[in-house]
Amino acid sequence: MNFRSPGAGRRRVETTLELTPLIDVIFLLLIFFVMTTSPGMRAAERLDVALPEAESTDGGGQVDDRAVLRVYADGTVVLQRSPDHPEEAIDDLRATLDDLYERAPQTPIWIRGDVDATHGAVIEILDTARQVGFDRVHMAVRPPT
Repeated sequence: MNFRSPGAGRRRVETTLELTPLIDVIFLLLIFFVMTTSPGMRAAERLDVALPEAESTDGGGQVDDRAVLRVYADGTVVLQRSPDHPEEAIDDLRATLDDLYERAPQTPIWIRGDVDATHGAVIEILDTARQVGFDRVHMAVRPPT
């Protein structure tokens, strides 16, 4: 007498799904997205300069090798040579831009004029930067809301 079932000679293989590698990948993706996204506000919203709105914008210059000239409503002009450097007040615009051009002539210049700043102050900066020799001079604006 044969008491073995007909399929007893074959071993049945159970398939399982390993969750540990999947969880590792999910955590790596989470860490990547947390580290690469900017927290909270956009860069233009962190400024204490009220930028004017414009329909045609290109993102406000999100590069790290730029020099930013800020024109405040009271006419004060400050220069931030790079995101790592602190802002410095400018007394002689031409001399400051000449010095910056001698150090790095390919640096893009971003002008962030307050909405209440005079048009003449912003144009003076734009004109002086181009006279010094900067080819890439941009105006920062806020995209329409």
